[in-house]
Amino acid sequence: MSGTVTKILRLATACAAIGFAQGAIAQELPKTSFNYVGTWGNLSLYNKVEKPFFEQTIPEQSGGAITVTVQPFTEMGLKGTEILRLLRSGVLDMSATLLSYIGGDIPEAEAVDLAGITRDIDEAHRMTDAYKPVLAEVFEKQYGVKLLAIIPYHAQIAYCRQPITGLDDFKGLKIRSSGRSQGDLIEALGGTPVGMAFGEVVPALEKGVIDCGITGALSGNLAKWDQATTHLYPLPISWATTFVAAGNDFWAKLDPAVQTFLEEQMSAWEDLAWESGRSETADGTSCNTGGACVDGHVSDMTLIPVNDADYAKLRDLLASVVVPRWAERCGSECAARWNETIGKELNLTAPTE
Repeated sequence: MSGTVTKILRLATACAAIGFAQGAIAQELPKTSFNYVGTWGNLSLYNKVEKPFFEQTIPEQSGGAITVTVQPFTEMGLKGTEILRLLRSGVLDMSATLLSYIGGDIPEAEAVDLAGITRDIDEAHRMTDAYKPVLAEVFEKQYGVKLLAIIPYHAQIAYCRQPITGLDDFKGLKIRSSGRSQGDLIEALGGTPVGMAFGEVVPALEKGVIDCGITGALSGNLAKWDQATTHLYPLPISWATTFVAAGNDFWAKLDPAVQTFLEEQMSAWEDLAWESGRSETADGTSCNTGGACVDGHVSDMTLIPVNDADYAKLRDLLASVVVPRWAERCGSECAARWNETIGKELNLTAPTE
């Protein structure tokens, strides 16, 4: 079966699942309401994926039995790095943030989105599905939260203030990165990784504090990174994979029928979110470089053709630098489980000693 047909069937199945037996299931569901705190309110993941699902789809498919109050963490004065702690303490019912934001506390959270791990979104989706049971176990047993979904933004690519031709030109540059593995990759390329909040990047680019920044193809456009940069290199470094989870205490108080309903709906929603990541990668790249533009604004950045040799370079650095450094942070047992899941899919082995 061709990849295109497979994607169409997957999407059709997801749509069918989301439309599952509304009338029948609604009769069994008790009235339930909760709060969902989503990601950045000015970006497409929240506005096109998270908010419609929780604010419209869940109430509709539950026949009005379940209602959700939805708000992005940016409207609460949060940066996203606090989400796991707030879920664990019961301050939040259900929420989402980048897996890379919690990698310092949970090295396993980095596993599905290590810098350079996949070259396209289908591969990223496959790796995530393979590792999700491991991550769910770690979240629940060690951190007291229920993992419900893993969804992507879109390809994380380089926005630069000066001409570049490929990864070799990262040498000597100061580059905004997100997460430890992106920093490891930039260092291996001879650059200097600079960690900073998403909202601080444009001023830093304008002032020359950094030379480049890595973010989503569409996210950077919506946040006007294009106004402080000139060159776009669309080689996917990672996918800004995001988790959705609930605090265990909140989840345990839900009626079992509500738990089942939410898990079924969110499983189908995941597939739709991955398809959204695919379309937004293409849209963001096109918007930034003067092409057709659906959700962003048209800009005139210079598009740097992806150098095929850079895919090979990414793979080499993944194997020789990124994965070994991550495995050291995560430990031998963690690395062994990665080898049994993602490593097996990639034909790549993380050191376990």
